[in-house]
Amino acid sequence: MSDPSESKVKYYGIPFVLLFGFWLILSPGISAQTVFLGGAVSLLVVIYSKDLLFHEDEMPLYRLKHFLNMMHFIGILLVEIVKANIDVAKIVLNPALPIKPQFIRVPMMLKNDMNKVIFGNSVTLTPGTLTVDIDEDGFIIHALTDEAAEAMKDSFIETWVVRQEESE
Repeated sequence: MSDPSESKVKYYGIPFVLLFGFWLILSPGISAQTVFLGGAVSLLVVIYSKDLLFHEDEMPLYRLKHFLNMMHFIGILLVEIVKANIDVAKIVLNPALPIKPQFIRVPMMLKNDMNKVIFGNSVTLTPGTLTVDIDEDGFIIHALTDEAAEAMKDSFIETWVVRQEESE
């Protein structure tokens, strides 16, 4: 059985340390006042936002493996965003404007609400696609072209999020 104080460290301590570290990095200089103010603000943000955003059973454990997987995902997502930006720029700059706007339904393979949000926001961040709605059956996505619509049916984003959900 896990110790309740260990759980508090996972859910409050690690975000506090991350926020406080970020505060110190952004501070122009380190003084007693900066450290005290940064600690107080970081503590207040963690305490007041934790219950607003997540329940403890929804909050993933902070593990190095999950962090490294997320960094890998962000890297791949950034590459996909750049590629999609180039594709959309080519479409817009083409005098024929070769678009075929359409709505597609992507079946729901995710159970966790947080993973649904990650998927939906990742799709929306990628130019040429937009998550319009999420319901029990799946996602409704607007795609600018046939290629973008086809890419959503076998998306690396969905594959990654499903793999993350299975590993939790």
